[in-house]
Amino acid sequence: MVSRIGASFEDAETVDLYLLRPPYPQRLYDLLIERSPSNQRLLDLGCGHGKIARHLSPHFEEVTAIDPSGRMMALGQTLENGLAENLHWVEGLAEDAPLSGKYDLIVAALSIHWMDHARLFPKLAKHLNPDYLFGVIEGDDAHEPPWQEDLEAFLGKWVPEVTGKPFLQNRSNQFWTRYTKYVEVTEKHELISAPIEQSVSDFILCQHSRDTFTISKLGDRRERFDAELEELLRPHADENSNLTFRSCTRLATGKLAM
Repeated sequence: MVSRIGASFEDAETVDLYLLRPPYPQRLYDLLIERSPSNQRLLDLGCGHGKIARHLSPHFEEVTAIDPSGRMMALGQTLENGLAENLHWVEGLAEDAPLSGKYDLIVAALSIHWMDHARLFPKLAKHLNPDYLFGVIEGDDAHEPPWQEDLEAFLGKWVPEVTGKPFLQNRSNQFWTRYTKYVEVTEKHELISAPIEQSVSDFILCQHSRDTFTISKLGDRRERFDAELEELLRPHADENSNLTFRSCTRLATGKLAM
C-alpha cells in the first residue's frame, strides 16, 4: 500500500463504503453556483468520487476534477453525471497534477487538509481568472445528534488508540482559521441538512470510510470498535433500527492571500 497521507482512499473497502457518507445540503451547491463569478471553468481539488464536480457539471462549461485515488474516481464515473462530456477526471495530487488555463471557481471539499499548502497555493495563483472564487468545504458527519456526548467519549478513547494522538474536541471551530495564511475568507456559511435517516449498521460502516477508522487501520480491533459503537447508538434508533440526524456543512469562500 502507498504510504502517503490519505492513502487509505486507495483501499477498495474504504471506497465502497464512501457512498454511505451523508449528502451535502442542496444549499451548498446553490451557493457555489450563485457566488461563482462565471459558469465557464470549475476546478475541484481532491474531488474523491466527484461529490461536487458531478453535481455542478450541468452548471459549468468545463469541470476538472483532480484526485490521487484512481479507485475513487472510478467510482465517481459510475455515478450520476460521472461520464458527463464536460467533466475531466485527472488522477494525481493537487500539488502536482497539470493545470491549464484559468478557473472561475476552485473548490476543495473535505480534502484541503491532505495537501501541501506551501506548494499548492502558489501553483493555483497562476490559474485564476481576474474575478474568481476559492471555496473550502468541510463537514459531512452527524451534527449534534442526541448521542453526541457519548460519541465524544467514544472518540476520546478510540482516536488515541488507533492514531496515537489525542482526540481534539470542537474541531469545527478550527475550520474558519485553518487556512487564513493562504486564503482571505470573505464569506462563511454553516449549512444544516434536512433530516437524514440511516440504519445503525450503515452508520457504523460509514465510520470505516473515514481515514481514522478504516478497516485496514482498525485491523483485529474492528469487531470491538463496531460492537462498542452499536451499543452506544442502539438506544437512539427507532423500531426499524434507524437513526435520524442532520449534518452540518461549512463553506468558506474568498480569495488567495498571495
